[in-house]
Amino acid sequence: MTDRVAQWLDERTRIGSVIRVWRHRVFPDHWSLLLGQVVVASFVVCSLTGMFLLFFYDPSTTAVEYDGRYVPLHGATMSRALESALDISFEVRGSLLVRQLHHWSASLMIAALLLHILRVFFTGAFRKPRELNWLLCSPSCSRAWPQG
Repeated sequence: MTDRVAQWLDERTRIGSVIRVWRHRVFPDHWSLLLGQVVVASFVVCSLTGMFLLFFYDPSTTAVEYDGRYVPLHGATMSRALESALDISFEVRGSLLVRQLHHWSASLMIAALLLHILRVFFTGAFRKPRELNWLLCSPSCSRAWPQG
């Protein structure tokens, strides 16, 4: 299949030879390579749950007196933001699950990102022949890289 696609592209753009070279590259299959994919999946879950929670949150700092479903806080003075967070938790159907998914996906994303960065550092995955990938994926490093 890839040979046919490479041949079709090569006839039109001469890029097929690049595809043939990439197809024969060896890709390691260690479990630690999944950490980057865990980061991306956690980011997607965190983004989707954050958009859901965004519809019900009011970031106002005005002081209000709480009179919602959570009885121990009745009559307490709080910001409208905290009141809306409590309303999300106790009055929106399924929102406690969404808040927990948001919380745990954010925590998992940070942990997996740190483990992924440590794996790249300790295995030397930024060295030749992958230094170009490292420089493209980390703009702060590419600015600090010596020119010439």
